[in-house]
Amino acid sequence: MEILLQQIADHVCRLRYMSMSPELETLCRHRMVDVMGCALAATEVAPVRMARALALRPGLRGPASLIGTTDSSSVEWATLVNGLAIRYHDGADTLPGGGGHPSDCWAGLLALAQQQGSDLGTTFRAAVTAYEVFYALFKGGQLRDRGIDNVFYVSLATAAGAGQLLGLKAEQIHHAMAMLISGNLALGVSRAGALSMWKSGASAHAAMNAVIVTLLAQQGMQGPSLPLSGRRGLFELIGPFELAPLGDGSQGAMAMARSDMKAFLCDYHSQTPILAALQLYQALAQRSIERVDIQTYPFALSEAADDPAKWHPLNRETADHSMPWIVAGVLLQGRFSEQLYEPSALNDPRMHALTDRITVRVAEDLRDRFPLCNPCRINLRTTCGVELSASEDLPLGHHLRPMTTEQVHEKFLALTASRLQPARAQRLLDWIWTSPAACKLDGLFALAG
Repeated sequence: MEILLQQIADHVCRLRYMSMSPELETLCRHRMVDVMGCALAATEVAPVRMARALALRPGLRGPASLIGTTDSSSVEWATLVNGLAIRYHDGADTLPGGGGHPSDCWAGLLALAQQQGSDLGTTFRAAVTAYEVFYALFKGGQLRDRGIDNVFYVSLATAAGAGQLLGLKAEQIHHAMAMLISGNLALGVSRAGALSMWKSGASAHAAMNAVIVTLLAQQGMQGPSLPLSGRRGLFELIGPFELAPLGDGSQGAMAMARSDMKAFLCDYHSQTPILAALQLYQALAQRSIERVDIQTYPFALSEAADDPAKWHPLNRETADHSMPWIVAGVLLQGRFSEQLYEPSALNDPRMHALTDRITVRVAEDLRDRFPLCNPCRINLRTTCGVELSASEDLPLGHHLRPMTTEQVHEKFLALTASRLQPARAQRLLDWIWTSPAACKLDGLFALAG
């Protein structure tokens, strides 16, 4: 059997019996609040509606709730629909250094937990396991540099957490991951240049595939024995990699504690530029802008300013991954809001005129500070010759600058304001935050429906 996959499978089985510390449980509750808020905010966006229409076809009704509705579907289709909703606004957590979004694993785990009748504590343990596998694969593989999309981590990590929820043996978990590797590789093109709806779809599809193959493994389906190192395996295509250490909490923080939450609904590398632009807006005092120079690190440039389409985005998917577009909006409006991605903003000549005066470049003194922090410096010159500058190092929500529980709750209430009455949103928030670990998930989905 594949040594790397055997290491993961054995570790998943060991974590099934781990004791959750109060600090780790708090991290789980924060992230459950966050993913539910993100999902509810996206209930009626086009990609989610498309997927939901397919999930509700005759014969597909099942035990898993579609968040934001009173409908339910099969576990795998609920994973796709809810996964699209969680990822759509790009507001849930991420891993520093381009690791992607471990929060994408929650869709499959919640659907399976509901089907299994799992309690909150068991669901949290599965999420902690998924984050651990996700982090170890990312740190060991760095697959973005090899052309493979970060949803590779989503698929295997979801299978790990799902295998734990289903009580699978290590051999069955190995087979599930082998099936995923051999049959579900995703290309990094989903996240390059002008972006599409598939930016959120790729993660949801990866989680859906993970649920399907894990259920197949439960039934006895077997995958290739050597999907990585075997002939025509993944290592022949991209080169070998090893797994980073898998933690159990006994020797330092677990992976969930290393993940970064987001204060703003956009790519992570635009979080500090937003904070710097907010400073500059105050200092501008309504003076006109002649030019803006954004200084950053190479990874941010490649993610959020890598293509001319980022200066003049045509859709939301490109705009929320465009540093010049987001900074222009904050400098004009004095705040960050979802309105930056609306058609009215995308067609606003003032926005396009300002982005034409924005440059984004790598600053040598910032180059090597990422991924320990996310440094950004913005220099601005007004038409009357005033020079202004602002800089930020850590986004709010970074694991070194964590959001408080109050801030997480405020974000949730803002995200759900258009979908839930305030009293109901508060009851849902209270359920997530105060329900005991032995509580089943029925109340969660009833309040989110």
